[in-house]
Amino acid sequence: MQLTLLDRVDETEAVDLAGPDADVFPASGATVVLGTSSTVVIVEAGDDPAVSGVWNAEEFRLIGPAASPVASRLMGSTPSTTVGTPVDPPVHLFVRLDGACLYLGVAQVSMCESDADVLTRCDLYFSRPLSREVLDLVRPPVTPPPLPDPDWLGDVGTDPGKALERFATSWYPSTGARAPSVEVPDFVPGELAGFYRLAARRPAVLGGHNRIMPVHALSSQSSTGPLVFGVECQGGWTWSTPRAGGDSGIEPSVWLEDGRFEDRHPVAEQEPLSGFLLQFALKEAAINAPYGARAFALPRDFLPQLESCLRRVPLRPFLAPVAPTDFLVGPGVVATVAAAWDKDKIEVRVGAQHRVALRPLGQLGIPWRSFDG
Repeated sequence: MQLTLLDRVDETEAVDLAGPDADVFPASGATVVLGTSSTVVIVEAGDDPAVSGVWNAEEFRLIGPAASPVASRLMGSTPSTTVGTPVDPPVHLFVRLDGACLYLGVAQVSMCESDADVLTRCDLYFSRPLSREVLDLVRPPVTPPPLPDPDWLGDVGTDPGKALERFATSWYPSTGARAPSVEVPDFVPGELAGFYRLAARRPAVLGGHNRIMPVHALSSQSSTGPLVFGVECQGGWTWSTPRAGGDSGIEPSVWLEDGRFEDRHPVAEQEPLSGFLLQFALKEAAINAPYGARAFALPRDFLPQLESCLRRVPLRPFLAPVAPTDFLVGPGVVATVAAAWDKDKIEVRVGAQHRVALRPLGQLGIPWRSFDG
């Protein structure tokens, strides 16, 4: 049977595309059919990150667990594949819609993950991006929860620690009604001690990409020298600050030491500790948010358009010694802006608490590399 993009067929016809004597396997929110002719994946229309479905205009996510034959079929002989790798036999995608199956074409595997031969997740890319009209059919817009306004920006210039607390409580989920007690050693500066107390109820603020070390790990360090409290995700660099030593009235600096180069000395971040910790929390929010948008090698001419939707955080650049980064924020949105390899261009990464928060950015004409709105 020859199908054209957006054809509607009966589910029996969709399954028959796999070939005779095909095997049917369940996955989270999906039916996966493995046959000699093809692999067929059928999902419900919807927008639930916990189950399989259309993720954005270019990406489909198959969420496991799915049985080992599904893992073997999609992963092939290696644990991962590269974008654009053809799968043989091909993978056909369908979405159940109004009593029929809407054909979304042949997909290519981008990434697969497994655990003990069970497929846990597979990302596939459409052969052609979906239009907004089709995207809204197969991934119907849902009513978002209230999105927090970044009114904490008013505190950044006078009290970065207060701004951090207000941002973190609006962005990072709380784990319980009461904060557990946190024993912070007396050599930890007050700004960092407050961060640990904030993290007691919101541990995600410690990072999921780069990391602020858990407070118990600080006590294992030597009692002399700077206090190393943060690490880059691949161990490329560390952040340290002077140990607390009386009330000098001067907020401590943060020093970045790049371990990739033996001859480089620590270099100070541009913001002192409280501003740095706010920047760290913003960076992690942008990277680890459930929804996002990215643009690489974007001409700087697009920056005013971004700033027409988002507000700049009034701090000097984060990661100044290695990759100076500024922040823009909006309701439920945090964006990072850094120089690209071509210094006349920028890289933009946006994180959002809900995909509807990205919708205004989709109207700017920016050539997004990926866009979850």
